[in-house]
Amino acid sequence: MSFRSTLLKAVAVIGLALTPVIAAPPEGKIEINYHRCDGIYAKWGVHLWKSPNMPLPDIEWPNPMMPTGTNDFGVFWHADLEEFKTGSKAQVNYIIHKGDIKEQGAKDMAFDGNGHKAIWVVNNDRAIYFSKEEAMKDHVCKK
Repeated sequence: MSFRSTLLKAVAVIGLALTPVIAAPPEGKIEINYHRCDGIYAKWGVHLWKSPNMPLPDIEWPNPMMPTGTNDFGVFWHADLEEFKTGSKAQVNYIIHKGDIKEQGAKDMAFDGNGHKAIWVVNNDRAIYFSKEEAMKDHVCKK
């Protein structure tokens, strides 16, 4: 093996080791990841409720849940999966919004919290993605 190919492999391994990895949500939590091309997340929150139309404690339309944290995708929210359970189902209902400006076509969105512990949402896209790679695949932010 040549010095050059050995060096390239070493650089690739180091690069992979330094790349931030989005970890799975903590045990018993669901995670909603949100990416904005403009990188501006001030006042963006998530309205969460369980079926039928029961908001989570301390969450009201004018007082959405603010992001739990940031990652290399954007911001994320964690909520207790238990809050969404109704019998054997765990439908997570949500709207990402800033005041009356709503994401994902201004529709009420939902996913199965038992089947998917984390989702990824990209601004101006109505889809729910189940991996960061899938979410970013066809999205190129214009500068």
